[in-house]
Amino acid sequence: MRDPKLRIIYLDTNLWNKLFEQNIDPGRFLDQLRLNNLSLAISGQTVYELAKTFQRDPDKGKKLFQYVRSYIDAGVIFARDNMEQLVGEVEALMNRSSTVNAFYAPDGFEYDKLRTEIAKLSEGTVDEQALQSITNRQQFAQATRMDQKTHLDGRPDIREQLKTVSETRLSAWLDDEVTSRSGIWLLAGHLRRIYTDLPAQTAEQVADTLLRVPPSRISKGLVRADLYYNWRCASRGSNPSDLVDDIYHVLNATYCDVYATGEGGQGDYASLLLDGWTKVAIYDGKKPVDEWLLTLKTTKSVAA
Repeated sequence: MRDPKLRIIYLDTNLWNKLFEQNIDPGRFLDQLRLNNLSLAISGQTVYELAKTFQRDPDKGKKLFQYVRSYIDAGVIFARDNMEQLVGEVEALMNRSSTVNAFYAPDGFEYDKLRTEIAKLSEGTVDEQALQSITNRQQFAQATRMDQKTHLDGRPDIREQLKTVSETRLSAWLDDEVTSRSGIWLLAGHLRRIYTDLPAQTAEQVADTLLRVPPSRISKGLVRADLYYNWRCASRGSNPSDLVDDIYHVLNATYCDVYATGEGGQGDYASLLLDGWTKVAIYDGKKPVDEWLLTLKTTKSVAA
């Protein structure tokens, strides 16, 4: 069970790289975090993105994971995969509970798997399975981008309708669309990909309920992300190749207190997807990243 006093900061991949590049001492930094009731969060998505370093610079990849291993061995928070968080919300709904299990226990099987994988990478061991996983994720992101463009090219009516939503009206439009028929249909699609035997009507009933009750953060976040991705593609003609991964990363922080990133462009949409339950903080590089992260315990604004 999560300590209610603990504030969890989910770091985007670029900030893990900053900690490494600025040679921030893990032991000292972790002690400072604990004194301030703060913890960092990592995820499988983070590990995947950091592992791509091996494709460019194997030696740097090894040193980077030696650094990250210090945090894993210290038991930093490990966020569950987005679809696992969705399963947690379904289980909470079925059990009439307000508590969603969004994190792995430090002494559990899943955390041990993470430790083992990080240990292998810290020794410079990138096996065939790890390489294939990186390739598969890259191909999925590219296919998602192309499929979306193809879909809108084939449905000019939908594309033109989306283009009528101005950027200034986007937040209000997302609020309205989440619980609309379209929003329910989008979430039902995610549910049926997880529960393959779930009838369409039942999936829509569950989706409708999830989108109308707390906490259901990831349910709402997934729908907001799908809607935003569609809107952005229609408005700009196509989406950047890395947007799928970036959005997935943002949603991973759904049950954390802060999503911290050094990528200013994410400020345009991260808050739209997280909808106020997780604050978004943008690192501007004016001070060492550890000092900046420690100030987030008092940060009230979206950008710090």
